[in-house]
Formats: sequence, structure tokens, C-alpha cells
Amino acid sequence: MKGSDHKSKFLLTHREREVFELLVQDKTTKDIAQLLFISEKTVRNHISNVM
Repeated sequence: MKGSDHKSKFLLTHREREVFELLVQDKTTKDIAQLLFISEKTVRNHISNVM
């Protein structure tokens, strides 16, 4: 498998991984939104996508 092919096999986007990593660090949606400069609604959307 080529390097670029392997990269496309990730199940989560970069942003979803960022949100998930912060979630497992026990951050709230408000904390995550502030850290990533996105809205709380966007954080909840990313969480829903991960689930």
C-alpha cells in the first residue's frame, strides 16, 4: 500500500481526532470549542460523527 493510500484509510478526520483526544482528557464541549476556536455546536457535530 502506498503512503498516500494508507493516509486515506483513516476513519476520522484530523479535526474529529483533535476533538476526541480532548474529550478523553475530560474536557467539556465548551473547553474544546475555546481551545480549537470553533463553536460548541461544531464540537457536538464532531462528537456525533465519531460515535
